[in-house]
Amino acid sequence: MKNNLKKLSVLAIMSFAFLTSCDSQGDAAEVSSVENSKKNVDELYDSNSTLKRQFGKALMMSLNESKALRDLIKNKSLEMFDNDYDVLYQMIKDEKLENNVTVRESILKNIGDENLLNLIELNNPTLTIFVPELPENTFSAKLWNTETEVPKVAIQLFTSNDVPIINQDGTEEIFGARYTPGFPIIVIKENERVVVARNKEYSKLTTRVLRNDSSVEFKFLDECFDSSKNNKEETSRPTTPGTLDSKIVDAYNMYESADGWQRDYIYYGISPTTTKGPFKYDFQETVKSFTLLGDPTAAFNSISDQTGDPRLPVWVMGNKDAPLTPISHWTGGNFEFKIRILVNGKNGVGSEIIKYFTATVDDLFDYSYVRGVSWNYRYHYDRKISSVKTVNLNIPIFNWDLDQYASTIKIDIEEVDLTETTVLTDTRTVEFATNFGIDAGFGTITKLGLKYGASLKQTTTSTVQRTFTQGNDLLGDVIVNFADKIIIAQPSLGTYQTREYSSGLYSVSIEPTRVQ
Repeated sequence: MKNNLKKLSVLAIMSFAFLTSCDSQGDAAEVSSVENSKKNVDELYDSNSTLKRQFGKALMMSLNESKALRDLIKNKSLEMFDNDYDVLYQMIKDEKLENNVTVRESILKNIGDENLLNLIELNNPTLTIFVPELPENTFSAKLWNTETEVPKVAIQLFTSNDVPIINQDGTEEIFGARYTPGFPIIVIKENERVVVARNKEYSKLTTRVLRNDSSVEFKFLDECFDSSKNNKEETSRPTTPGTLDSKIVDAYNMYESADGWQRDYIYYGISPTTTKGPFKYDFQETVKSFTLLGDPTAAFNSISDQTGDPRLPVWVMGNKDAPLTPISHWTGGNFEFKIRILVNGKNGVGSEIIKYFTATVDDLFDYSYVRGVSWNYRYHYDRKISSVKTVNLNIPIFNWDLDQYASTIKIDIEEVDLTETTVLTDTRTVEFATNFGIDAGFGTITKLGLKYGASLKQTTTSTVQRTFTQGNDLLGDVIVNFADKIIIAQPSLGTYQTREYSSGLYSVSIEPTRVQ
């Protein structure tokens, strides 16, 4: 009897252990994945990111040693000089810490090699310390308790979506691409919003200059990144039905049943009864909205993928029916988007107009977090991106005068990861209106007739020098025609539907906006 009881006890214990093992299989798999990833940290780095790794190790030691450094990084990040929680290393390296030691001297002491630090500074002039805003108030620049919290240091890579992390004790591990941390951590990264003086694009920029004590100079890539310009307030777009300019509504009503172009009325005052008029500068073409298209998770991955490599499905907790887990974007801060507008002129040579805007993950997507716990810290991962959202913008482009410019413009958009550019030539066949002349009544160059008028349109080949940035995520292009309707429908009284242009990966609305 006792032997039977012993056998039953052993079986019960084994069964309990088996069930417990099954219940925690997902967690065990996650733990095993984290532990195995430690062996592969070295494989993530290339020659340049290895320099960031050396800097990150020294920074981790300096953070451990200096509360003043933690305070400095926190306070500088809260200034949001580039409209994100970024701290440009070159702008703080001469700041004094405890015992009158500078930030650079503290880093140098822990690197132990002046030549190595010089090489890091030379190769990474826009080296940036970023303080991420993490889910559920687990960590942010605002919440950072510098008295008790010494954050880990992560290195943003362009060789992998996985993130190497340096722990407070100097050990290293890999944080999977799909995870978002739930613990204090800061990121070493490049700054995509400023350009150093030695960059070939620097001389073309007319934005504000930043200069450190060593006379190293930077300019903002675009004014929308310069927090002193307060562009975040300027780029908000009202969405109520009454916000469309009355002249655009009049143009829609005028040509709803008549043949003609809405922009003819807006720019030239031309109507079915008034068939000629001079160009007026009251309106300017404007980017009004931006929306990513397609499956929300795929859209998120398309702009979050740093390497451009195809990604294999990643299943949550071993559940094959779970949705594809998206790549996290916590190391990069807000997204930066570059809008390139190619405008062809009548002289055969066109111009490239470059605009930028920023957007947070919250601006672009509806999503939710599911919390997971690993063996030595908490992390979060995105279970599902549920839907995309429209970002309202108000980015002016140009005054569309058909006497100067082609009747179509080309727009392409990319998500910015780098700032070094290559110049390419874009050649395309475009059409120009020829129905312009001097009118005695107006005493100026006047558009004569609706649309292209009685004269034939002129078709010609025109080229534009355009820039291309290797490493950015290209989202495709759209063609906007002067003849396109701005308002395409009136679903209900006082409500109007405006045209959007789709590249397949995004849609964008381009509308004239009154500027005077």
